[in-house]
Amino acid sequence: MVTLLYTARTPPRELPRRSPREFEATVETKTSPNVARMREYLQAVASLGATESVENFYSADITIQEFPNRIAPHGRLRRAPELAAAYEQGRRLLQSQEYKVERVIENGDDMAVELEWTGVLAIPVMNLPAGYQMKAYVAMFLTFRDGKIVSQRNYDCYPPFEASNTSAQTSARD
Repeated sequence: MVTLLYTARTPPRELPRRSPREFEATVETKTSPNVARMREYLQAVASLGATESVENFYSADITIQEFPNRIAPHGRLRRAPELAAAYEQGRRLLQSQEYKVERVIENGDDMAVELEWTGVLAIPVMNLPAGYQMKAYVAMFLTFRDGKIVSQRNYDCYPPFEASNTSAQTSARD
């Protein structure tokens, strides 16, 4: 337990009271260059555009580590040469995808990003039909150097995959 003592010489200082509107006006809304770059990066990946548009965000010595999850049970570590092929595979598998950033914590060139990912399958994958909407809750840790991503570490948490169309067809047959 912490006890605070005040003597006659050091009276407690009252903070000025502010209305919510005054408080909002004092909050700084500037975005750091790295946060802006991260948002641009996620937009480029989500667009499923040309590989070059995503590679532009990486340093030459980039490493991306994906920790074990439903999609990659043993995790994966990819370096620059493997990333283009991995991105192209994602473009073939997905019809669309979206990143919703929930929270960003930045310390210099290091950044923690909490986000929700949603992807719609273009083709059947893992017993899931084309058109199935996948979801993941992600903690992503990025390190930047000179405006480029040098490392990315992802902790992807996927809820159970349930192909509702498949279970509805099974129920209708029973």
